[in-house]
Amino acid sequence: MLKTLICFVPFAVCLFWFAAFAACYRKSDAAKRTLTWFLATCVVLYFNHGLFFTVGIPQKTECVWAFCSLSVYPLYYIYICALVCRPLKAWHKLLFLLPAALVAAAMLLTDGPAPETARKVISLVQIPLVCYFGFRKLQAFDAKLADTYADTEEHSTGEIKGLLLAFFLISALSIVASVLGRQFFAETNWPYLVTAALPFSVLLYVLGFIGFVRPHTSLQDDDESAVLTAQDEALLPDCQPEGLGAKIEALMSEEHLFLMKGLKIDDVAGRTGSCRTYVSNYINQKHGCSFSDYINRQRIAHAKTLMQRDAGVKMLSVAMNSGFSSEQSFYRNFQKFEGMKPAQWQLQQSESRGQTP
Repeated sequence: MLKTLICFVPFAVCLFWFAAFAACYRKSDAAKRTLTWFLATCVVLYFNHGLFFTVGIPQKTECVWAFCSLSVYPLYYIYICALVCRPLKAWHKLLFLLPAALVAAAMLLTDGPAPETARKVISLVQIPLVCYFGFRKLQAFDAKLADTYADTEEHSTGEIKGLLLAFFLISALSIVASVLGRQFFAETNWPYLVTAALPFSVLLYVLGFIGFVRPHTSLQDDDESAVLTAQDEALLPDCQPEGLGAKIEALMSEEHLFLMKGLKIDDVAGRTGSCRTYVSNYINQKHGCSFSDYINRQRIAHAKTLMQRDAGVKMLSVAMNSGFSSEQSFYRNFQKFEGMKPAQWQLQQSESRGQTP
């Protein structure tokens, strides 16, 4: 009984989240739809896993398991692409799934060991490639976020990166299991299934939860608007870096635009009569940082002024009056730019003035 429960835990987790995603499939964006297909594949994969380790499955049915086994990582990469950039074209998706289809067909049509060997080799290649290129796409997306939004927290892909790293680490267990062979676990060593089934179950549950609650962020339209033709540049004679820089600095120093909550680079571009490409280039070249860092540095400087005026001021009040969207964002940025927590900075300031906090 215990063996059966352990074997079907990953299946139950995937089935739960698949049902949740399928219920709102029509209203979902491309990323969530892709994740729905990923979970559907995991449902079939882990259902076959459970059958194999309990009652067994016919040899010919293993082609279904092989196809799903080689499809989950490509599908997760397709999900990352849909999450952070334009969704892949249909033929690109089919190309990613082609190795899985070929191995499954070979298993269905032949009885030799070659298809299983091919499956193991492809798995070994897939995992590091998906993790590497997926991480690069996430990094590039976060860089674009930092040049688009002042507040990047709710759009950041930090949790997706964590999941990708967890996938890579836990996949080491699946590689070991693949080398040992499923028969090893199906006979006398089935308790070792716990070391593979439970970590994957937790990971799949967290993946489903994050994918379900994560808000959709699209930078495609912003990317398109950032591309200027020669004709566009000719129509913007006042957008040259010299004049633009003065306008941007005036907006910050005189109008305190950095205090605006939810500030985007498009807001600055609109106020200067420029475009986001020129604004971003100016900030990157003049200040050597992203738009997000440029704005949040000024917010932290303003917050320090507020704390100096009133040593007893609440940190939530400081955060809200400095333009931050949340107290957590304020703390994170203060630690980033000052290297310490706000309370530590206040104590340091009090000691430098010979006062007690």
